[in-house]
Amino acid sequence: MSNVVFVLGAGCSKQCGAPLMADFLDVASYLHSTGKVDDKAPYFEKVFKAIGALQVVHSKSQLDLNNIESVFNAFEIANTIGKLPGFVPEEIPSVISSLKEVIVTTLEQTIKFPARGSYISAPLPYKSFVELLQHIMSDAVPTHTVSVITFNYDIAIDVALHMARLGIDYGLGSSSSSGYVPLLKLHGSLNWASNSNDGSIVPLTLGDYLSKYSIKFPMNISECRIPIGAQLKEYFSNNTNIEVEAEPVIVPPTWNKAEHHQILSQVWGRAAKELSQAEYIFIIGYSLTETDVFFRLLYALGTVGGAPLKKIEVFNPDNSVETRKRFESLMGSGAIARFDYKQFDFSQSISKIKNHFPSRQ
Repeated sequence: MSNVVFVLGAGCSKQCGAPLMADFLDVASYLHSTGKVDDKAPYFEKVFKAIGALQVVHSKSQLDLNNIESVFNAFEIANTIGKLPGFVPEEIPSVISSLKEVIVTTLEQTIKFPARGSYISAPLPYKSFVELLQHIMSDAVPTHTVSVITFNYDIAIDVALHMARLGIDYGLGSSSSSGYVPLLKLHGSLNWASNSNDGSIVPLTLGDYLSKYSIKFPMNISECRIPIGAQLKEYFSNNTNIEVEAEPVIVPPTWNKAEHHQILSQVWGRAAKELSQAEYIFIIGYSLTETDVFFRLLYALGTVGGAPLKKIEVFNPDNSVETRKRFESLMGSGAIARFDYKQFDFSQSISKIKNHFPSRQ
């Protein structure tokens, strides 16, 4: 278990180009309308047709149809009860599959990776973040163990860890991998495939992927995309004897008995264990919305443990009193004395956190 735990929200990947949840559908619509996703256009059209059909609920209820997570949750529940306006029950699973394709395509279109020739690097905020992890693990006095919990689907941090030659423990196995950095992706990941036979999650590591998909660019190209989510089925079909589903394992933040939640419970359980042993907790780029019962319960149950909490800090560029109060309401009497809220974005938070872990003079 780690004594320094980072919790990363969508605000971290925003600095790499990814849209926030509230902006996601607008960005997806723009990509579709400008012809940048022509090969995936039918998926986009089906999703926006379903969102349009959901407008009828507003006569009797309120539903945030501008937020991708709210829409994802609505489709999942519609599938459970077999009711979605404009679609027969048998069509609803294809709407969910289409939404996953929209999520994958939008993220892979918007997140750019620095590139030169055949060399690919991580987006700068994540590159600097992994350098912070290395400092804490190797150069700080004393050194510490670290783990990362993230709500994000994208692979920007995976690439940063891979390029730094740090092994990744996704928390999907029965035991932790010694010497690897725990990277616990609570809602799934673009590089996680679902085994068609037993539903288990099979991660495609960056090392394996890049060994088969060598990417070369003209020297004047400064950035590239990594379409690992779109190529999952192709990779496993061509290079393994494992048959996987077409779309990656990505799920909405709802508590229900949807397809992958039982398997993701391994990741959630591991995240709770990491929180229970944390002496330092740093929450970055996450606003703790009123509706996010998931993290409230994970924090409440996960932080039950014997380790004394030395510091819990939230870094978020949102300076609203409401956001700070949401986090304060999460804290118990012991944690509130160690709590601080700082109005910094992901990049700015890195140097502030490093000050807690000085090197040997």
